[in-house]
Amino acid sequence: MPNLASESRIAERFAACLSHKLGRQYTVSPGGDRPDFIMQPEGWLEVTDIYLRNEQAKFLNSPREKRFGSSGPLDETAHRLIARLDDKLGKESYQPVYASRGKGTLLLTSQDCFFDAVNLAQVHQVLASFRPTNDRGFFQTAYFEYQLPGEDRVYEVIYPRRA
Repeated sequence: MPNLASESRIAERFAACLSHKLGRQYTVSPGGDRPDFIMQPEGWLEVTDIYLRNEQAKFLNSPREKRFGSSGPLDETAHRLIARLDDKLGKESYQPVYASRGKGTLLLTSQDCFFDAVNLAQVHQVLASFRPTNDRGFFQTAYFEYQLPGEDRVYEVIYPRRA
């Protein structure tokens, strides 16, 4: 749903954060369909946006959409996150890039403009019991990027779970 320029900004922001956190310089370049980006000095990156629901994605990414309501269960974003994580972990289409470049990094980004501390608590609660249905082992790490109102962006490792 986001355009390539938007995904590139997200990937570059993540590479900068990773560089700072790990003390190595990471860069990203377009990778095509699978993966979204090639990371240097090693690896690859797949970026997936998480919205409250499909209507929110249309509202935020289409100039024709004029309205979007925010009613629904509090844990809806958390369940969408888990569903996308499980889907990505099981995709066979990552096999070629895995064979050529090794394990990749999955970045799930919160694009829910209503995301707040209550939603984050729901995410943590749902993640605590998450068990993938078909992890093919193509990803080294999955991160969740979010930003709470008035705070900096956070990149939280959500898979594999840390003990």
